[in-house]
Amino acid sequence: VRRDAPDPRFVYRAGRPDMRSSRVLKKKDNSIEEELGGLGERLKGAVKQGVGAVTGNESLRREGKRENKEGKARQEDNDVLD
Repeated sequence: VRRDAPDPRFVYRAGRPDMRSSRVLKKKDNSIEEELGGLGERLKGAVKQGVGAVTGNESLRREGKRENKEGKARQEDNDVLD
């Protein structure tokens, strides 16, 4: 492992964080936007999980299940609607 190589979780492209870093750097702000972001992540995960199940693509199904869980966790951590 090269010590001078940048951490891949914090790679920026065109001023925007890489998809992997957006989850790591996401600010929890207890807002409607965070609630909707969690809902969107759950929906995206559910679609991937369904498509993976129908097509027999286990990798896609597992990815969808993981994203669904992450979205649910984001919504549970956010207490704006509680």
